[in-house]
Amino acid sequence: MASGQFFSQRFSYGLHALAFVGTKPAGELTTLPELAEWMLTIWPSSSDTYLSNVVQRMARGKLLRSHRGIAGGYSLGRPADKISIRDIVELLEGIETNRCGLSLEDECPVIGRCAIQRKMSRLEEQFLQSLAGVTVAELAKDIRATLPKKKRG
Repeated sequence: MASGQFFSQRFSYGLHALAFVGTKPAGELTTLPELAEWMLTIWPSSSDTYLSNVVQRMARGKLLRSHRGIAGGYSLGRPADKISIRDIVELLEGIETNRCGLSLEDECPVIGRCAIQRKMSRLEEQFLQSLAGVTVAELAKDIRATLPKKKRG
């Protein structure tokens, strides 16, 4: 299993989108078509509609800020060095560290008394803490956010 398989496609879209927006200088907005065009350079089969849904979700969750109007677009909801991968995971994956993911039932009858669940919960929290130590700023500095040159007709 590759490490990316821990996360959904929604998370992957969101992480890449935030990193791209994070490459922009303060005050410069990113439009959805620009973001979609860049995403196509990574995944030729990416979906503009799905990207739009993820971007809207991140705007509602305040990781992105939506700027309306003819010159509108998106900017980061807070500085890139203040948005961690954990923030993105919690918003887009809906992490619940107080719920047992090992139970065969909807509700775990022994939560808190199960040694396996306690150990797994500690491991999950350590993993989330490691994600909290990586920011969008770090990701943004390592990506190439240039769009292909448009051909003149």
